[in-house]
Amino acid sequence: MRTSTAILSLLLLMAGNLAAAESELARPDAEVLVVTGTRLSDTPDRLPNSISVLDLADIEARNNASVTDLLRGVPGLQVTQPGGRGGVASLFLRGGEANFTVFMIDGVEVNDPNNTRGGSFDLATLSLDAVQRIEIVRGPQSAIYGSDALSGVVNVITKGGGDALSATVEGEFGGDEYQHGLLELSGPVGKDGGFSVQAVSLDDGDPVEGSNYDLDSIAGKFTWQGMDGLDLSVFGRYADSDARAYPEDSGGPELAVIRAVDQKEATDYSLGASFSWRLSGAWEFGGIASYYDRDDDFLSPGVAPGVRDGVPPNGTDSDLERTNVSLHASYVPAGKFATTVGLDFEREDGKADGFVEVAPGVQLPTTFDLDRDIVGVFGEVRYNVLDNWLLHGSLRYDDPNDASSETKGKIGTLWSLNDGRTTLQANWGKGFKLPSFFALGNSLVGNPDLLPEESESIDVGVRQRLFGDSVALNLTLFHNDFDNLIDFDFDLFTNVNRDSVETQGVEVGLDYQVNDRVSLSGHATYTDIDIKNSNAKLRQRPDWRGGANLRWQLASAWLVNVSWLYVDETFDSAIPTGGITLDSYHRVDANLRWQATDRLGFALAVDNLLDEDYEEAVGFPAADIRARFSARYRFGG
Repeated sequence: MRTSTAILSLLLLMAGNLAAAESELARPDAEVLVVTGTRLSDTPDRLPNSISVLDLADIEARNNASVTDLLRGVPGLQVTQPGGRGGVASLFLRGGEANFTVFMIDGVEVNDPNNTRGGSFDLATLSLDAVQRIEIVRGPQSAIYGSDALSGVVNVITKGGGDALSATVEGEFGGDEYQHGLLELSGPVGKDGGFSVQAVSLDDGDPVEGSNYDLDSIAGKFTWQGMDGLDLSVFGRYADSDARAYPEDSGGPELAVIRAVDQKEATDYSLGASFSWRLSGAWEFGGIASYYDRDDDFLSPGVAPGVRDGVPPNGTDSDLERTNVSLHASYVPAGKFATTVGLDFEREDGKADGFVEVAPGVQLPTTFDLDRDIVGVFGEVRYNVLDNWLLHGSLRYDDPNDASSETKGKIGTLWSLNDGRTTLQANWGKGFKLPSFFALGNSLVGNPDLLPEESESIDVGVRQRLFGDSVALNLTLFHNDFDNLIDFDFDLFTNVNRDSVETQGVEVGLDYQVNDRVSLSGHATYTDIDIKNSNAKLRQRPDWRGGANLRWQLASAWLVNVSWLYVDETFDSAIPTGGITLDSYHRVDANLRWQATDRLGFALAVDNLLDEDYEEAVGFPAADIRARFSARYRFGG
């Protein structure tokens, strides 16, 4: 692992340059708009999409140790990470595969088509310290983002500038040798801009046998709002991680025959810039350019045979580079009609150099070196048919250089009743996902003739406000069809398009503002999954899941937050056992925050407060109860 000395030096240098530029107060924050799932950003109550937003107040009140723990409380979203933070995290949105959700950071896609999971994102590399809010949009979004968005999109928006120049230091320590440190600098730039930079060092300790995770990262954002309606944002992120955990399907620390663990070292680097230019009329021009690079060095001892054939020792050194440029022009007059059209270009370069040890001293190479270019043209229209009836449609054409062109669309409608207290919404859309580089090109199992995976989805829902504005109820019914799913065929010993999967269910969310100091929220999701023409079951996706959250401002300086999660019985499979059903479980997390002075604050978080004994995957016990204590001090401001 690289030391954090260079990171902190770079952070201080950046902050010093930016702070010297300007020190005026920033303008007050404007109303927050949802920017995910649409090019015509708007407030959540003006968009027909099925959306969840986790803002900074949610993130700080919950004080979770990781992004995976935070996302567990989102309706329709099942998150698993067996083996602690060192293990592989999977995010299943409405029953879809982990690689069916596009994960973005400030609009930059960070999915990795080099990995064996078909293009998922390693959530463990993202620190919550830099996060301002997270937007989750359910349903196919290929009409907006092109390939990969079969189930939905998760977009992480990082912190911008502050009202005054300040520096924050935080130290956190916990059970199982947990350590976490933060240095953050932020402040204004000119009248309407700002900057924020965070340097983080994390050692997750050893919460589960064989599991360990270390992370050093730095993230920053610079925003400037200039004359004549021009807004500019520049952002970047670097993460250096080192993970250890028992291999997937091995049976974990409880059942694994081979007692060695997987070792993975990875670096993530992204850099981007976006602009928005509002002209004097109703026209607006905007765009984003980004670069993402991931280097991943992986070594596994393999899995001994059991009920199923084992996995031989293997390793891979892979590198992904992705460059994207997108431009659009929007016409947003004061009337009922708004539209945007645009063009984007994406280039992906993926390469891997690996091996599989088929016998002692005998290794077969697993390599690929692929690239692809995708040109996309898109358009979006929003039209208020009546004052209380809105239509929203998107259409996109993508032309990859190595596959057939794709045209996908989506349409949604929003109907407001009872002076806005009742809102009906409906969405239909299609999505596609190009095969990953691993599925196409791996020299042992790759198949260059694979077809893109596809999805079609419909959802209908109601948003209802009760008892004034103190209670908000959301209920959504959804149905998804996933086709041409890529799977490994053991008889042919190659990847093939085979399965078709149907998922359907219901999501319920409830928010209750009891009074000025107490708020309650709850969620429940039922998902029925059917693999067509097969009796097989998909792993780690329960029928039922739900939970609740209590936030209580005890006094002006004291805040308590308690979260409860329930996950139903779940089917899973491992090489030592074959398919089995894991027991349902409850989990409670709690956080107590004390703002001792304007500058000094303390927090005590307890993960798995009731010390629940459960497994998210066969043989991988969840971490026991763990307390984390943190102290934070702010200079300046």
